[in-house]
Amino acid sequence: MERKQLAILLATYNGEGFLQEQLDSIYRQTCCGWTLYIHDDGSTDGTPRIIADNAARHDNVVVLDYKGGTGPKDNFLGMLQRVDADYYMFCDQDDAWYDNKIEVSMQRMQTLETECADRAIVVHTDLTVVDGNLKPLHKSFWAFEGIRPEYFTTFDRLAASNVATGCTMLFNRKAKEVTVNPAPLALMHDAWVVACTMKSGGVVDGIARPLVYYRQHGDNCLGAAPKKRLTLATIVGGVKMLAANRKHYRMLSSLGYGTIFTYLKNKIDYRLYTRSQ
Repeated sequence: MERKQLAILLATYNGEGFLQEQLDSIYRQTCCGWTLYIHDDGSTDGTPRIIADNAARHDNVVVLDYKGGTGPKDNFLGMLQRVDADYYMFCDQDDAWYDNKIEVSMQRMQTLETECADRAIVVHTDLTVVDGNLKPLHKSFWAFEGIRPEYFTTFDRLAASNVATGCTMLFNRKAKEVTVNPAPLALMHDAWVVACTMKSGGVVDGIARPLVYYRQHGDNCLGAAPKKRLTLATIVGGVKMLAANRKHYRMLSSLGYGTIFTYLKNKIDYRLYTRSQ
């Protein structure tokens, strides 16, 4: 049987504080057959040195050299466009992976590929929310954020939110092939891959166990945020959320989503669903 190749795509930018710990967690994986591709987005700290040192010591670490400087979304999608593999994983610079993250995700992927031949497939997992020292803050990111992955079975239902966190995702070559690039209206790389996959009739499947230590250290591009009481700060946050929803709708509309009323109805339906469970 032909051996399938997995590409881990690691985007970096001024990540010297936690990068080596993340790299070490990848080296400890119980599943082999992967290659780690790293692209730095113009770091001014010690990140390039750490990357060079690791590439010199590991044959399966490849440094991609091309002009960047456009942020995490384009960093990840740029790597995805340039790397050829059978499967892909996104990797953030400041988290740490459970030792069996690849193994468990790949087992689910292979099961789904048997059941859903020739379809785009994304597998994603829960996360453990931790502080800067990897001390657990919440055992389940899904519970912390009120995410119910089983609800997201159709493209229309993506109006509710982005169901999959990029650093937990494993997706197959077909999912890459249906991912539209360039993606000027994409909010983030993970949301875009998921949206394109579901628009194509593909499968997005969640594994209800944490396989990533999701580090919260104050400098995250995006992070965990529990619901808060109504204050001036939350009102301001609500206004920002309205703007984010507008951008989210524009992203889905670029793939042929329905009217704004359909979008809002699906958001309401999801809120009612989560409250009824």
